[in-house]
Amino acid sequence: MARHLNLCPVAAAPHPGHSRVHRRNCSRSRVTGFSLMAVLLMMVVLASLAFAGLNSSLLQERMAGNARDRQLAMQAAEAALRDAEKDIEDNLTADSAFVGACTAGLCLPRSMALVGATSAQRWPDVNWAAAADQSRGYGSRTGAAGFHGVAAQPRYIVELLPELPPESGQSAHLGSASQAAQAFRITARAVGLRATTVVVLQSTYVKQ
Repeated sequence: MARHLNLCPVAAAPHPGHSRVHRRNCSRSRVTGFSLMAVLLMMVVLASLAFAGLNSSLLQERMAGNARDRQLAMQAAEAALRDAEKDIEDNLTADSAFVGACTAGLCLPRSMALVGATSAQRWPDVNWAAAADQSRGYGSRTGAAGFHGVAAQPRYIVELLPELPPESGQSAHLGSASQAAQAFRITARAVGLRATTVVVLQSTYVKQ
């Protein structure tokens, strides 16, 4: 027959000659076990809160880093636009070697019948890698110092647009102020510290 052991007796019979009763406090063991579970539960809750706070901090830091990198790429693209304007002013005319293949970054738009932003644009089709020779590197024609802190130097292309006629009411014999002006469309592409952060900016430059 199986025996049932009382692991926590309320009282024990005294030994012969002893009047003292030995007792074992079971309630204290139960309280101690409950306290341990409460402490463990509290530790789990605190660890979860700390982990959530760490994730939030890392996410904010990552977002701030992305914003800084995009700002850097934006500055590089703006610098490339200014560099392209100087290139146009110093080196380019309507007679320069603008071709449909965008060799050396000089492009003919798909339609010369349309002016400005309405004209079909070439930059989505351009291979922006330096080795492809379909774009111009920052400072390559102007001697400007390289842009610091980016994964690669910004690049740009120049598209030849139709001439703009003299302003209405002016005579073609009044000098250069009334001569037709040549329009160019500049597209600059830049990256930030990471090559995956890309900014593309565009402007139209008119040269008298």
